[in-house]
Amino acid sequence: MTKTKVELGIVQETLLITLWARAIETAKTDPIITDPKSVEIIEQIEYDFSKLEKAKGSQIGTCLRGLMLDGWVKSFLQENPNSSFVEIGCGLNTRFERLDNGQVRWFDLDMPDSMAVREKYFQETERRKFIASSVLDYSWVDRVKAIGSSPIMFVAEGVLMYLSESQVKQLLALLVENFPGCYFAFDSMSPFMVKNQKQHDAIKHYSAKFDWGIKDIRDIAQWDARYQILEVKTMKDAPSQYYQRMGLFNSFIFSIPPFKNMFRLSLAKLG
Repeated sequence: MTKTKVELGIVQETLLITLWARAIETAKTDPIITDPKSVEIIEQIEYDFSKLEKAKGSQIGTCLRGLMLDGWVKSFLQENPNSSFVEIGCGLNTRFERLDNGQVRWFDLDMPDSMAVREKYFQETERRKFIASSVLDYSWVDRVKAIGSSPIMFVAEGVLMYLSESQVKQLLALLVENFPGCYFAFDSMSPFMVKNQKQHDAIKHYSAKFDWGIKDIRDIAQWDARYQILEVKTMKDAPSQYYQRMGLFNSFIFSIPPFKNMFRLSLAKLG
């Protein structure tokens, strides 16, 4: 099979980490996430994935993160089957393939170079549309608002930590002003993790850098009283049979300060 070389920006290249993590997971017994599409894609890309072979923590962590975010999305779609959904920084994610209920109107949103790669392996449908844009560029907003006033959910997986705090504030303000009452699921990390990112088993191989960290995610309510955190999860909240695969050392690390809160998932309601 002829493999295709992908051209991606510094931050956008990290989408290949999550693609690799899901493809590796799919081949395991009792996989956290089953994603045959990622296996199919990774076999067609010319890229040195060997540098990630020792990134076992990130491989498992990425899949646990995806599983827990999927849980929130699934619950939202069960309660609001004819709703709208926007995947911010979709990369080569397969959340639509995993969770489509046959009714949701879905938007995959990412930078133009990421979307150009995505279009090689995924296709738009009547209910699923692609938007090539920075999430901080307001041009995409009208396209999503045009579908009507149905309940809407946004997910940003592996995105916010690459933004500055001012950009995170800009994004939240954009969502609350244009989609009041929307749900927003995202991951974030502590300043400690940002400071020690050179120890990260996967990101140390990339030029991309973590930027934003926050000690307590509930502090975003101080930015705007309309930001309500509904639920917060850490890796320890993953199903126990999967969390155990993090190993004794990582399991111990995630149980003590300041490490236990260095990475978390949050579900917020804005407005």
